[in-house]
Amino acid sequence: MPDLEEPYFAELTALLVRRADARGVSILIQQTEGDHDREVNIANGIGLPPIDGLIHIPRSLTVGDLTRRTSPGPLVLVGEHIEASPFTHITIDNRAAAYDATAHLAAAGCRRIAYIGPRNTHPSDAADRRYTGYQDALATLGLDPDGALVAQVDSFTSGEGLRAMRTLVGLGVSLDGVVCANDSVAFGVLAALHDAGLRVPANVAVIGIDDVRAARTSVPALTSVAPDNDAIVETALSELERQITTPPGVDLPVRHVIVKATIIPRTSTAR
Repeated sequence: MPDLEEPYFAELTALLVRRADARGVSILIQQTEGDHDREVNIANGIGLPPIDGLIHIPRSLTVGDLTRRTSPGPLVLVGEHIEASPFTHITIDNRAAAYDATAHLAAAGCRRIAYIGPRNTHPSDAADRRYTGYQDALATLGLDPDGALVAQVDSFTSGEGLRAMRTLVGLGVSLDGVVCANDSVAFGVLAALHDAGLRVPANVAVIGIDDVRAARTSVPALTSVAPDNDAIVETALSELERQITTPPGVDLPVRHVIVKATIIPRTSTAR
């Protein structure tokens, strides 16, 4: 996992452990923080006890890194960092998720929709795809692609969402909706809007992506795009077991699986 302090990864990991336990499988968790050397070492089994297979959520690995593994074995990739590779891969469509989030705000009557989430200083493929989905939706819906409505973040955290939203408010940017790159960013945005005396959703509607548990109890409750985490975990474990149980030398087909993501409407967009 990249970062267990990020609620989405923490919740996904907890689900993975529970489902693996039900299958009689033990899980060893390693946190990479997206560091390239750590990701390469784990892919090569360095510093790990003997393992039967690996589920990897990479942030900086390349296909070249993986094809040069010194400890090859069953491998399943989760996430969109490596879009096309000769390895089984499970993901959601991040571009479509952000498109749907933007369209949801437009359907609620928003016309000046901001986006908080590009990460130029600390690049993220998921961030890039979500930003592209936002841009696609604006173009399709005929909404103004005003650069003043876009705020960079260094990471997908509530602190960065708070800082970015305070910056937009301080600059006097006119907006009535905000698409956030993930729920953690959205929680910071909600706090900044509250501090500025702007009501959600009456003045500004807000939507996130990931649908972490805290989205249900934030004030107001946060509308979010929910990945089918059950499908992600079950597919990852099934694909890994398929590789583990296949006799050596048998040519297994590589599968690239796109798991659905669905908008869960809550108070933050109920205009």
